[in-house]
Amino acid sequence: MKYVVCLTVLIAAVCGQNFNGGDAGWYCGILGNEDCSTHHLEELCGTDGKTYRNMCALGQAHCVDNGINKQHNGSCTTAATTTKSPQEVIHGSQVILDFQCVILSHRDCTDVVGEKICGTDGITYPTFCEYEKARCTHRNLHVASLGDCSV
Repeated sequence: MKYVVCLTVLIAAVCGQNFNGGDAGWYCGILGNEDCSTHHLEELCGTDGKTYRNMCALGQAHCVDNGINKQHNGSCTTAATTTKSPQEVIHGSQVILDFQCVILSHRDCTDVVGEKICGTDGITYPTFCEYEKARCTHRNLHVASLGDCSV
C-alpha cells in the first residue's frame, strides 16, 4: 500500500507540471477541506470573470476547473478592463501553492514511515509535507526519487 501511495506521489509530481513538480491531487485534496470563509478577505479576480473572496476560494475553483486562473488582485469590477497576456496571468496552481505555503507554515508535519523523498537539491526529506514546505522557498525544487538520496 505504501508503495502505491509513493508511486502515486511520484507520478503526480512528474506529471503535475502546472503545480511546479508538486502533487496536484495532494494540494486540491487539502484545499477541498478548507473553509475559505474563515480565511482573510483578499478579493481576487479570476480569469472566468468572477470575484473570489481570497486565494483559498480561487484555488478551490482552479481545482474544479484548471482553466480558472488569477487575472488580478481586487474584484473583477474595480480593476482596469484591459486584457492581460498569458504571461501576466497568474496560473491558478501558483495561487494554490502560495496558499498552501501559508497553511503549511502554521502546521506541523507528521512522520509517515517510509515516506522519504529525495529532492533535486540532493536533500532527503523525511515526509512529503516537509518536501512541500521546502518548495515554498525553493520553487524549482522537484522530486528526484522516492526514498533516501544516498541510496
